[in-house]
Amino acid sequence: MQAQDKPTAASTKNYLPGVGDLLFIGVCQLLLFMRPSLIFSDGSTGWHIVGGRYILDHLSVPAHDIFSFTFPQKHWVAYEWLFEAMAAGLDRLGGLPLMAVVIALALASLVLLLYQNMRKSGTPVMMALIFSIFGLLASANHWLVRPHVFTFFGVYCFYVLLDAYWKRQEDKSLDHFPFPFPWRHLYLPLSAMMLIWVNFHPAFLLGFVLVGIYAFSACLQWIAGTSKLAAKRTGHFVLLAVILLCVILCNPYGIDLFHYIGDYLKGSTILAQTDEFKSPNFKGNIHAICLEILFAFLVFGLYLRGAGSITLPSTLCLIVFAFMALSSQRNIPLFALICLPCLGHLFAGANKLYTALTQRLPDRLKASIRDFGVTEGQSTMHILPIVYGLILVVMAMTAGNKSIKADFDVETAPSETLVYLERNKGVIKAQKLLALDNWGGILSYRLGMPVYIDDRADFYGQDFYSRYGVICEARPGYERLLREAGLDYVLFPRESTLVARLKADGWKTLAEDRASTLVARP
Repeated sequence: MQAQDKPTAASTKNYLPGVGDLLFIGVCQLLLFMRPSLIFSDGSTGWHIVGGRYILDHLSVPAHDIFSFTFPQKHWVAYEWLFEAMAAGLDRLGGLPLMAVVIALALASLVLLLYQNMRKSGTPVMMALIFSIFGLLASANHWLVRPHVFTFFGVYCFYVLLDAYWKRQEDKSLDHFPFPFPWRHLYLPLSAMMLIWVNFHPAFLLGFVLVGIYAFSACLQWIAGTSKLAAKRTGHFVLLAVILLCVILCNPYGIDLFHYIGDYLKGSTILAQTDEFKSPNFKGNIHAICLEILFAFLVFGLYLRGAGSITLPSTLCLIVFAFMALSSQRNIPLFALICLPCLGHLFAGANKLYTALTQRLPDRLKASIRDFGVTEGQSTMHILPIVYGLILVVMAMTAGNKSIKADFDVETAPSETLVYLERNKGVIKAQKLLALDNWGGILSYRLGMPVYIDDRADFYGQDFYSRYGVICEARPGYERLLREAGLDYVLFPRESTLVARLKADGWKTLAEDRASTLVARP
C-alpha cells in the first residue's frame, strides 16, 4: 500500500489484535483442534520422550543405546538431548497435550514473527497475509513434535540478525552497531542461540552455512573494491565463525558429537530411502504447490523491483536454500524462512502495484483500506496471543481436561494392536516382535518395550537396514531373516506387502486396527 501503511518506530502502539495475531490464533486452532494428529504423525516423538526420561532420571546423557534389543550396548550419541529432556519434562507435567500446546505455540509464534518482519519492512497488510499463508502451507509438511522445530528459529534468527547487520553497515542512517566489533547486536545473541541449538538438533551446522554466505559475500566486495567496509565486515564474520566454533564445543559429548554427525551424513543411502529426504512431489502435493507459488512471488517481486533490490548475501541464501528445498522436502520450511523476509523487502511500499489494484475502487473504500493498514501497523503489543497461549497451557495442564486431543494419528499409527500387546506382555516377548521402524518410538513410549528397530537411521547402519528392507518388502529370503532373528510376531501397516505375504503363509492375525495388523507365526 502507500507509505503510510508502513509501521514506524514513532507510530502509536495499540492493544488491538493485528492480522498477525489472528494468524497466530489460526495456526494454534489448526494444530490443536482441527488437525490435532498432524504434529504427531511421526513416531519418533515417542523415543525422544523415553530418552528424555532417562536423562531426567539419571541426570546424565546416555552413552549407549537404550531403545533396541538388537544393539543394546552399541555406542549412541543423543545429540538432541536438550529437546528430549524438555519433552520428558512436559510429558510429566501435562502429557502429550502440553507438548502439543508448546509446539503449536512455537510454530504460531514463528508465523507471527515472519508476518511482523514483512510488515516492518513496509509490506502491505494483504500481501503480508497472503505470503504468510502460502509460507505456512508450504512449511506444514514438517510441522512435528520433533527437535527440528528449534532449527526453524535458529535459521530465522541467524538470517535476520546477519541481514540486519549487513544492511545497517550499508545505510549509515541506520547504523546503530558499535564499531568495530558488534558484540551486543551480533556476537552475543548468535552465540547464545548456537549454545542452545547445538544441544537441540544437529542442523546447527546451518548457522555456519549462513555465516559463511555472508562472509563470502563480504569477501567478494572486498576483492572487487565495491565497499569501503568490506574488509572490516569480512573480519567480523570470520571472528563470529571462530566464536561459534568455540561455542559448539559446549555439549556433553565434546568433539565426539561431530564424529557422530559426520558418520550420519555419510549414510546417504539410508537417507535417500527416507521419505522426508526425498525431493518434493509437485503432482498434487499442497506443500510442493505452495513452494512453487513462493517461487512465483519471488520472480514477480524481482520483476517489480529489479535484481539489485535485495542484497548479495540474501540472494545467495535464497539460491542455497531453494536448492535444499528442491533436493529434500524436509527443507521446504527452511526456504520459507528465508523467502518471506525477502518478499517483505521486495514488496515494501508496493505503491505502483497498490495503485493498479485499487484504481477502480471508490475513494472512500481506498481511504478505509489505507487507514486500516496504518492502524494494523500499530498493533504490536500482541496481547491476544499472550493471553490465548496462557489459556492453552492451563487447559493442557488441567487434570481431566479432554478438550485438547493430542495423540498419535490412528490412521497411520497402531492403536488397538498396542492395547492387545499390553494385555499380552507375558506371552508376547519384546525380543520376538518386529514392528515398523517408525513405530519403534511409539512402542518404547506406550509399552516400555525394547524394539527390533526404530527410525534412528544414523544408528543402525547400512547392513542392518538392508536386511530390514528385505523383510519390509517381503523380498526373497525374508523368511530366513525372520527365523534367524527369532521374530515370531510382526506389527506392520495393515495394507503392507509383508502382512499380505505372512497371512498367505499361514501367519495368524491376533489384532487389527485402521493402521496396523499384528500377526503371529503359526
